Amino acid sequence: MKNTRFKFMFLLLLCSILIIPSFAGARQANAASTVTMKVNAESLNMRSGPSTNYKVVKVLKKGNKVTKISTKGTWTKVKSSSTTGWVSSKYVVKVSTTATSSTTKKAIATVSNLNIRSGAGTSYKSLGKLSKGTSGTVLAEKNGWVQIKTSKYTGWVSKSYVSITAKQSTSTGSSNGSTVKPAATSTANVGKYFTVKVDSLNVRKSSSASSTKLAVIKKNSSYKILAQSSNNWVKITYATGKTGWVSASTSYGKITKTKPTTTSNGNSNTGTVVPSADIGKYFTITADSLNVRKSASATATKLSAVKYGSSFKILDKSSNNWIKITYATGKTGWVSGSYGKITKSKPTKPVSNDGTNSSGGSLSGKVIVVDAGHGGTDPGSVANGVLEKDLNLQAALALRSKLQAAGATVKMTRTTDIFPTLYDRVAFSNMMKPDAFISLHHDSATASARGFSVLYTKGKESTLASYVKQGMSSSLPNMVNRGHKYQNLYVLRENPQIGVLVELGFITNLQEVQTLKTATFRNSAANGITNGLINYFNK
Repeated sequence: MKNTRFKFMFLLLLCSILIIPSFAGARQANAASTVTMKVNAESLNMRSGPSTNYKVVKVLKKGNKVTKISTKGTWTKVKSSSTTGWVSSKYVVKVSTTATSSTTKKAIATVSNLNIRSGAGTSYKSLGKLSKGTSGTVLAEKNGWVQIKTSKYTGWVSKSYVSITAKQSTSTGSSNGSTVKPAATSTANVGKYFTVKVDSLNVRKSSSASSTKLAVIKKNSSYKILAQSSNNWVKITYATGKTGWVSASTSYGKITKTKPTTTSNGNSNTGTVVPSADIGKYFTITADSLNVRKSASATATKLSAVKYGSSFKILDKSSNNWIKITYATGKTGWVSGSYGKITKSKPTKPVSNDGTNSSGGSLSGKVIVVDAGHGGTDPGSVANGVLEKDLNLQAALALRSKLQAAGATVKMTRTTDIFPTLYDRVAFSNMMKPDAFISLHHDSATASARGFSVLYTKGKESTLASYVKQGMSSSLPNMVNRGHKYQNLYVLRENPQIGVLVELGFITNLQEVQTLKTATFRNSAANGITNGLINYFNK
């Protein structure tokens, strides 16, 4: 019996010796391998769960790097600094898979006289100054600051003034140990022209976002392409005798065979005047207000503004759908043709059947709170170059105009790009004690999802939701009507006043978002909601 027990204990000990190192090795292997991802949207919500229904715990900016933890459906769980949450997988891309045990980072000062401090902030004591080009090993990062170790100091520097690169001890690359190598060049677009589409674009020393920043070039400026890299960067001459690299991503610019025509005011990509059958007809404004500009471009000098309902004879029309008008005695300018309606003769009454006018009934004596969803640091959904918060505010302002025209007193939770919390919105509504609370949002889902919907939380709100849905269906006959339905929403659940939340359409649908961005759509939607409220109160 003793012999049998001894054999059993010996086998158990042997198994533990063999198995435990295996598990430890597996843990070490897993710990050593991390996947870094980069945000490719202008602004991205990190949520507490894998759905837009979950609370926003952090807002990430374009270029922010996060560590991937797991995936679930179309969502990815990530870690950013000390915050863990979920983001839509569509808006993050894999950067690299690195072995943390063999990888360090190097920070290089990009300015002269850079303070290195005892802590992560300008309130900490300066230990000394670093000259441009001084490098150090990155030890930690915190709130926009980087702790580095140089040959002389160990301290903190502002992340804005250093270039950070990965460095591997096993690297056989350049003499400084950096694994970031310039991409191979191509001659595919050499001799063509690159025109900037964004407000500003960084020029860098090499074809990498981590290389030294040399300058900034502005929107609509065009440059001859001297070289192109395999990672889609182009080399340009950005100043006399000075060359550098810029990203040629279609998000930032456009490559053309010839240099775009530049107008006298310096704006390129301005539409050229073309023969048009619309010359001599009339253009009537359907936006609340429309800027008149010096030439056919949104970047041209603003001359004046014209109001909703005003009509002008068309003098010229450009290839990019801008219209030349006489906006005052002896004064001509250009307005965007996207914000009006062309008719053969000058209208004798306000434009109809385009959703810009409310019809029937009155809201006199009624108080309505209009809530533009998201705002400020919370962009809402982000897709197709659009921030939901911006469309929400534009739609809310259009709705305010329609409600006021119908006699209502309108109170807004926000009229600018600020972020009231959900609690703030409910508290405001409770203080105003309105007859109805209307929250405006734009939806996001798959690229094919489309249409509007009206949501309610409390049972007594179902009738209001039905009337608003019917009003919108009449004013937006070409949009998919997704109906009115129950959803447990904080701004309605905690709100003692009756209300609904309107999802105006899907910004994730490339075709639909083009409609959602127009003043005509906003006015039509506002008209439908207003008529829905009128019918509800007159029932």
